[in-house]
Amino acid sequence: MAHGKKLVIVESPTKMKSIQGYLGDGYEVLSSVGHIRDLADRKAIPPELKKTSVGRYSIDIENDFAPYYVESERGKKTVAELKRALKTSDELLLATDEDREGEAIAWHLLEALKPKVPVKRMVFHEITKDAIRAAVDNTRELDLDLVDAQETRRILDRLFGWDISPVLWLKVQQGLSAGRVQSAATRLVVDRERERMAFVSASYWDVAASAAKHADAFGIQLARLDGAPIARGTDFDDRGQLKKAVVVLDEARATALAAAVAEAAEGSVTKLESKPGTRRPYAPFTTSTMQQEAGRKLSMSAKHAMSVAQRLYEKGFITYMRTDSTALSTQAVQAAREQAVQAVRAEGGAAEPARLQEQEQERAGGARGHPSVG
Repeated sequence: MAHGKKLVIVESPTKMKSIQGYLGDGYEVLSSVGHIRDLADRKAIPPELKKTSVGRYSIDIENDFAPYYVESERGKKTVAELKRALKTSDELLLATDEDREGEAIAWHLLEALKPKVPVKRMVFHEITKDAIRAAVDNTRELDLDLVDAQETRRILDRLFGWDISPVLWLKVQQGLSAGRVQSAATRLVVDRERERMAFVSASYWDVAASAAKHADAFGIQLARLDGAPIARGTDFDDRGQLKKAVVVLDEARATALAAAVAEAAEGSVTKLESKPGTRRPYAPFTTSTMQQEAGRKLSMSAKHAMSVAQRLYEKGFITYMRTDSTALSTQAVQAAREQAVQAVRAEGGAAEPARLQEQEQERAGGARGHPSVG
């Protein structure tokens, strides 16, 4: 019998405590612990199906590539626990991640639980109180297009991987696995290697000097000789041929020019051009830029960086990290702006926050060319 409680199912157990605290006693938050079902491996295919078209890939190739799913041992225990919780709930909220995989997990949960209470899809991109409450108030239906996309991806992985992986074991290393992504990636690597093998190098020299005698020293590089531009690396193609008419200096000629410049010992600035410059903050991290910075500054592997980011996300410290989007939440932007204002005040710039606030108001009203705080 229902008791007015709402059951919320998330993917990761570490999200449960934070989300439970934000939602309160009227909700019970449990975890699916990732996937509960997947395509069966060869050992899990029943004997009666092994001689059919399902037997090779756990996919019925002769019948619209219908997948044959089975629950893992862990998945069976999880489903049993969720079913017990569902018996005392009057609504089910599927709160898995809002991507293809998360949508597929939600669909598999529906298939396994077969709930008799209303079901809603709850999505959020950050684990904060405002985001969780907004997600509860703005639920949607399950997106079957995303589910189909994930199923297609998984099926292609199986169809490609089970035939390509043995080749990797033979040619590269035992234990490696391949699929639709690795197959295409291998092709890109091979094509790039062929380009590298066909590359023809070309040599060129330039002449540079430094105005060291002046108070404001600056570097000088020879750009033209008798009116013609000096060759640079970008002027050559992959075959070592020039793409446009430039002067190519060899070592002897460049050395002679450098000696002549040194002998003259004096020069004059005949023209000075001032151009406006703009400095902008770095864009928020995407998945790839976060991994690059973690590797460059912290010597982390991509796997280690994603593991750390996953834990930070689950504890509510960062927003979702598997993305190519640089969009920031309103809460994060506001917090960054407040921190910037506090930093200015700490440095003694009492008038600065007011100026920054004015600029922000102008920006919100459509003004262009002004920096924004945060």
